[in-house]
Amino acid sequence: MSSAGVGVAADLAVDFEKRRAGRVDAGDLVTENLAALAAAGVTAATVTDGVQRRQVLRTVAAGCGATAFALGAALAAGRAEAVLHHAAVQLGLAERAYAVAVERVRQAGNVARQPGPQFAVARMRGSLDTMTALLDRQAGRAVGGDAAALAEACTAGLFLAAEAEAVVSAAYDLVADDAEGATRIGQLWHDLKASPAPVPGALARELVGKAAFGIDPDETPRWV
Repeated sequence: MSSAGVGVAADLAVDFEKRRAGRVDAGDLVTENLAALAAAGVTAATVTDGVQRRQVLRTVAAGCGATAFALGAALAAGRAEAVLHHAAVQLGLAERAYAVAVERVRQAGNVARQPGPQFAVARMRGSLDTMTALLDRQAGRAVGGDAAALAEACTAGLFLAAEAEAVVSAAYDLVADDAEGATRIGQLWHDLKASPAPVPGALARELVGKAAFGIDPDETPRWV
């Protein structure tokens, strides 16, 4: 899929966000949204490049995180790829929260001239750029079904999960007195927390640690 395909996903994401208005949970919209994506050519057969897949997922997440998580699971060829897809959706949710917060604060006039919002946005921007760089670094690395690939993916996944939560939380704090902005970022937070990770956090840390020490994660006994 070309960059034009990512543009199609972006257009659909706008529609997904509009249909989501007034809802906390978007679970009942996921099937309909996935069908719209498939009709537009966003499928495992057409989006074959890993980098493109993660970009599509980040784009769709801006409109509906639940749909993006479901799409990421459908596109994944193994656990390592599933972890990276999950992380890409988390990044997309954080990016959207940042964009909403910046837009709402800018519209508030003099609030944007205060140091508190400026410093908060600077921290958020740094987190987003770091998350993007770490996810981009996985191109050609965390692939395959072996333990090393899964540990590589989990390293990125653990970092992005924590940073995405921090960004969305900071974005909410910025717009807490703005009902419309707080509602939208509340939806993003709900999506961020509602979908379990393909590899739970404790297991992900175990896999990363054992890979660093050269320990086979399938060895028995598991712990000494």
